[in-house]
Amino acid sequence: MAKFKATSNVVFIIDDEEIQFDENKKYEIEEQNAVELNAKGLLAHPELSPFFVPIDETDEAEE
Repeated sequence: MAKFKATSNVVFIIDDEEIQFDENKKYEIEEQNAVELNAKGLLAHPELSPFFVPIDETDEAEE
């Protein structure tokens, strides 16, 4: 699992279930899943892509 921050409010359908992600909220997501969701988001809303950006430890230490 890796930590990602959502860059906008978005809903994805994952395993036939709607999952909402809130802008600027941090999530622990499998890295491959984040890559796949970003790819799906790029097709649907390229102007908002990427939807998830990785958070590294230096980013967290600054907060």
